[in-house]
Amino acid sequence: MGAVATGAIPYYAGPAPIFPLGLVLYTVGLQIGRRRSVSIVVAAAVGVAAVFGATSHDLMGTALVTWVAGACWATGRVVRERRAHATSRAEQATTLAVEQERLRIARELHDIVAHSMSMIAVKATVADHVGDEHPEEMRKALRVIATTSRETLGEIRRALGVIRAEAAMRPMPTLADLTGLVEAARSTGLAVELDTRSETTAPAEELPDDVALSVYRVVQEALTNVVRHSSAAHCRIEIVTGIGLVEVQVVDDGVSHRRDETTVPRAAAGQGLIGMRERAAQFGGELDAGPRPDGGWAVAATMRYAQ
Repeated sequence: MGAVATGAIPYYAGPAPIFPLGLVLYTVGLQIGRRRSVSIVVAAAVGVAAVFGATSHDLMGTALVTWVAGACWATGRVVRERRAHATSRAEQATTLAVEQERLRIARELHDIVAHSMSMIAVKATVADHVGDEHPEEMRKALRVIATTSRETLGEIRRALGVIRAEAAMRPMPTLADLTGLVEAARSTGLAVELDTRSETTAPAEELPDDVALSVYRVVQEALTNVVRHSSAAHCRIEIVTGIGLVEVQVVDDGVSHRRDETTVPRAAAGQGLIGMRERAAQFGGELDAGPRPDGGWAVAATMRYAQ
């Protein structure tokens, strides 16, 4: 602009310096904060208008040059705002992902610990009651406690390994591992019936890994509640898979709670029910849990997945 004002550049070539000026103003809009950026572009616009107005006396040309300079600055501001918005969205997505992962790990640890500790508590009570008169029964109970403890420790290590980004120490549970849950529940004296079937030609066990894990955890938590919070003698587990759908039902013939000090009403076992509902909702499904009209308790979950 100084070269134009001094005549070093003829007035008809005056618009040429606007290109580097536009680049400078674009950089100002892109790199500098709003308050300082606005003051700089206003000063530049006034300078452009004064210089070109004084040399060319062409109001339309002066206005055009001023507009181009302002447009370059505005483009820089738009790019800056979009980058800031994209960065903010990425940070929010990262924060949400971290929170969801924390909730998932919390559900995993709750399901693992609640189930195993319930089994251990029941078998420890049995061992204490029969220790004097039936030492063999006591030893069986202690063996169940030892096995359950080792398996639980392995699952906890695997879950914590996810946090530490270590390799999994054992595979995630699948529907094939439900037999282990059933046997553990049967060892407490509960008669458990497991029915797994498919309404399609594919075997019921062939579910996506994350869906199979959620089904396993729902059954695990439901069985834990039966053992801890009811006097049921019989429990039936039914898992039916369809096209992009799996239905889980756990039904028992117990009451809502025992009348001793070792159990609490099922309604008080809120975290377990919340966890089961979250697992069902994760796959666009729902979960219902409550007393049956003819007695007992029922847990019914539905999960959907893409094939």
